[in-house]
Amino acid sequence: MTKVTEGEISHGVQDVGNSNLEFPILAKGFVRQDSVHDFINSDSDGDFIALSGSKSDVVTLELNSKFMVVDPCPYLVAILDSYAAETRPLDVLASRVDLVAIYDSCDVLEAQHLALEPAYTAVCSVAVPPARLITVKRAPKQLANGNLLLGSLYTYGSLSLISKPAEYSRWNPLEELNIAKTLRDTLLPKVNTAKIVDFKSYQEYIDPAWITMFAWLPDDSNTTGEHVLVLGTASGSLWLLTLSADVKTLLSHHETKTCLSRICHIQAFQDLLLVGDSNGLIHLYQIPAKGSKTPTLVKPLWEKADRMGLQMAVITECPIKDCYYITCCKAALLLTWSMPRTGSTECLKARIYIGGMKITGLCSLDNSSYAAGTAGSYLHRVQIIHENNQLSLQMQSIAMGVLQDFQVMGLSTSRHKNLMTLFLYRNKEYMSETVPQKNQLLMQVLKVGNQDPLAQLISHLESNNPMNHYTDLLAELRLHVFAEENWQRYMDYGPLDSFQFTDSATESQLQQLQIKFHVLQFVIRLQTSHLQLTVHIQKSQDELQLLLAMLNITHIRLRLQFIGSLSMRTPFQEQATKCMFEEAHRLMNKIKTDFSEKHVLGSTANAFVEQVDNHIQLLHKNLGIPVIANPQEKQLHRCSVSLVEISPSLERRYCSLCDRQILFELENLRELYESGRNLTCPVCHGSFATEMFNV
Repeated sequence: MTKVTEGEISHGVQDVGNSNLEFPILAKGFVRQDSVHDFINSDSDGDFIALSGSKSDVVTLELNSKFMVVDPCPYLVAILDSYAAETRPLDVLASRVDLVAIYDSCDVLEAQHLALEPAYTAVCSVAVPPARLITVKRAPKQLANGNLLLGSLYTYGSLSLISKPAEYSRWNPLEELNIAKTLRDTLLPKVNTAKIVDFKSYQEYIDPAWITMFAWLPDDSNTTGEHVLVLGTASGSLWLLTLSADVKTLLSHHETKTCLSRICHIQAFQDLLLVGDSNGLIHLYQIPAKGSKTPTLVKPLWEKADRMGLQMAVITECPIKDCYYITCCKAALLLTWSMPRTGSTECLKARIYIGGMKITGLCSLDNSSYAAGTAGSYLHRVQIIHENNQLSLQMQSIAMGVLQDFQVMGLSTSRHKNLMTLFLYRNKEYMSETVPQKNQLLMQVLKVGNQDPLAQLISHLESNNPMNHYTDLLAELRLHVFAEENWQRYMDYGPLDSFQFTDSATESQLQQLQIKFHVLQFVIRLQTSHLQLTVHIQKSQDELQLLLAMLNITHIRLRLQFIGSLSMRTPFQEQATKCMFEEAHRLMNKIKTDFSEKHVLGSTANAFVEQVDNHIQLLHKNLGIPVIANPQEKQLHRCSVSLVEISPSLERRYCSLCDRQILFELENLRELYESGRNLTCPVCHGSFATEMFNV
């Protein structure tokens, strides 16, 4: 007998195909969370995860590729201990009215509502529940100083802004702009408190100032440096606040009153805004690209007041079907809509019953498939079937033995969908022998698909995108190198004698050398951590020395080729040209000295010097710079891009991956590249970060 489920009744298909779908585990770790709940990953933005499973502490996970062999967890944990700019901003309003008189005028239901809502009565309560963390979300743009920007919202409507440099382990509060106070005292109109005599008028007085959810609008290249914050309030209003690049000033604001009640979910994707309220309604808004920033209602997606406020949703874009897929969780149901981008076709919808009481984790695996975890310790892959103007969902089980003792608390995929992070919590009392174990949230990093990470990195890498854009691919590659069964394959990758330098230098050749650099760095890290591999260290270090010379000289040739194509040269270009020629000759002389004919890499080194020497001589002739026979061997602190000497300073600009330093003046360095080119490290292709001394 076949059991008919709600999923089948509502245009879904239960479990089809292969029931042993596997996602191999690449790494494990854990993080402290003392108030674990569903959808623990409050904000999953590519390679960054903000957790909301702590009572008040902010905990974030930053994906990186600098982890060690002994602890191969690719996440850097950063925290901010209990902090709120103003713990209870609504108390200022509540203190202006006579709460005792309002309570006396309430009927039974109103009195119950007033007494059970601490935000309404905290000002006169003897024991007030402490503020709890509701959500944490990262801004898509960095601050003017290059730091990451984060917003954290607490139960009494306090919204704190915090920041930190990339890969730092501590967040720091920004106290210049208090969002909740600005909304309460500046943006909202003054109210005559003498007219507040009953519960209804008291609600209408408090709710507009009570921030219950927020989101950051996606990065808009037309508004350089500005941050756009969307606030949802208990009264159902949406506020769009435009903040300055340093988030010290409110530049503009706009309020949109909706027909929703207390807003509990806001999610922004491109120009779409998905909003849910505590009654369970879900509305889709659109923000115009030009002119007015007033959100306009596109479609009420869910109009049944089921009292299940939206907790998690995923929006993806499908270029093949020219539509958006909007997927929301309602208890154990997964609801999906296809929203056409052009509006020429109707909106389709489908739903499927996942099971396991309720869904507790959701993330996208690509633009038309998802991974969903349940409170019943099940993990599924859900595929959207969009054919013949019909929409349906199919589900497959993902085999995970660890789920017998753990339940899913959250799911997150990386930027390129090659890694999935699974958050787990012990579901058996005897497994938590100590208090710290009860507050532990376990993480497992899983591989999505079966593509080779090195091949993916090679195919995705673009010259104008820094390597930081591919952190997830780089992290997976490092995990694969650290797996001992793969080490020989990566040791043999890209032998240096396979590179040819007879022709002019190209960006493609530089990228191939940079990928070889990352692989070799990972291999050396593995060799230094395993005793049985230490015999190979000297060979690898010699190979790295020669590779670095190849990288630097190839970069120098590329920059000199560009400068030679210009009709006129600036003073800085002239200075950089001389320094580059000097460094190129110094490197070639060092190669001749360090790699004799008897050396294992001697023939490769000599062939390289002969090939590039011809091109360097040609560049000397084209640029009219005389050949430097014996450049000075004195080691100077040079910029890795321009090779100009760097003066000692408390401020520095450096590569965020390999720490190589460059000149602080970016405008000068941009003179060495084509217009519109993003500056990246010539050795590892990483982006540059700034370190400034603040008094």
